[in-house]
Amino acid sequence: MDIAVAIRTVKDRLNFFENQAYPCLFDITEVRQTTKEARDFMANEGNNLVLASAMIVTNPMLKMMANFYVMVNRPKNPTKLFTDRESALEWLNQFKQI
Repeated sequence: MDIAVAIRTVKDRLNFFENQAYPCLFDITEVRQTTKEARDFMANEGNNLVLASAMIVTNPMLKMMANFYVMVNRPKNPTKLFTDRESALEWLNQFKQI
């Protein structure tokens, strides 16, 4: 993922959200690499209207990359890694707004 992909992805998500914040599930299983610029953007501006981020990771290399993102880029919202969708959704439930 480079900065252009990151910006476009966030723009599409913000349009879909229509200025409402939500807890979000991000399936990043197909991401193979990211640029520093894209990671910095996603950790800051990319988290607008995201109450919490659950990230699905499925292999050791992806888990290492995602842990690096969380530890170094320090997203501005609660962020946790999961290997399965059900656990991620269960964790996100606590962030739903009534």
